[in-house]
Amino acid sequence: MGDLFPTFHWTNFLIIPGVLIGSVVHELGHAFAAYYLGDYGQVERGKITLNPMRHLSWIGLFSFVLIGIGWARPIEVNPRRLKPKYLGLTIVSVAGPMVSFTFSLFCLMLSLTIAAVLVYSSGLSTDEVLAFLLPVGTDLPQSLDLQAVAMALTIYMASASFWITFTSLIPLPGLDGFILLTSLIAYFRHRQKKPAVTPTPTIHRDPSTPFKPINLYERRNNVSDIHFKIGTEFHEDNKFDDAIARYRQAINNDQRFGPAYVNLGLAYLGKGKRREAIHAFRGAVQYADDQKSKQEAWYQLHQLSEVSPVAENAEDSLNKLGSLPWTDTRPRPNWVSLGINLGLLLVGGIITYGYVVTSLIHLLRT
Repeated sequence: MGDLFPTFHWTNFLIIPGVLIGSVVHELGHAFAAYYLGDYGQVERGKITLNPMRHLSWIGLFSFVLIGIGWARPIEVNPRRLKPKYLGLTIVSVAGPMVSFTFSLFCLMLSLTIAAVLVYSSGLSTDEVLAFLLPVGTDLPQSLDLQAVAMALTIYMASASFWITFTSLIPLPGLDGFILLTSLIAYFRHRQKKPAVTPTPTIHRDPSTPFKPINLYERRNNVSDIHFKIGTEFHEDNKFDDAIARYRQAINNDQRFGPAYVNLGLAYLGKGKRREAIHAFRGAVQYADDQKSKQEAWYQLHQLSEVSPVAENAEDSLNKLGSLPWTDTRPRPNWVSLGINLGLLLVGGIITYGYVVTSLIHLLRT
């Protein structure tokens, strides 16, 4: 490759993993902000994850490599679920660029720290050490290719994250800067005079959008949610008939309301009606539009299968299973898996860079 491209070192391809890592960091900033402000759909959409395939836009990646401007796969945010609504949209839109910029500074400081350690330990000049941090020629020794990869990767991660931050803040339609500007205008207008009808945020369908607010039909509309909450209160007081009536009202208003199906089945168990409970749990598996309700329904069906219908204490066992409603309906990320993966990445990075710097110092001294 050196003969064909005398001014292009192969480590320049590290911009690709740099963009992947930068995109994950950027979109996680948006997703975490939206989740903590009330849009729990980020869990259902699989956005709170370290898997780069969940955040990658192939077109955005190629655009970044070719022209230096790119984007990740946009997250979907429902402004109606954010609290506060307009200010929450502002916070979500600015969270991605802030996290990207912070990560860019961290990578830059890491690169400069490595350079300082090498200059101090090897006795070489700053220019000679910087050749390993950002190689642009083809005269590097073959034995130092691994070190060149590790040193250059931090620079490319810093560069990619910085440009992701910069381009996302441009106030053009479809970019974070435009969302930030319009949400701030809407927020201040809302503070000055509360409108009689809440303005509906527009849908940005531009494929280059790194952050996309949506305005979809509220899956759990106010009527169904009210019936569900009243039903859980009746359920907790063991008023199963009233609870069943409320859960059915919730389902009639929203046929994909998974938690209502699950609690309907539990209320039937509280009354000792096994067949009706099974039918309700199967309804959750078939019609619910959230995975957590489906998983809970399968769990209840498994628990129910362990209770023999001909046992002497069958009715007591059914009453025990359905005595309390299911209230933990909020989708939650797999924090344990996320923490373990993040910890492994950090430990692996520390070990790798410690080994690389140590071996590079040894090679330079010899």
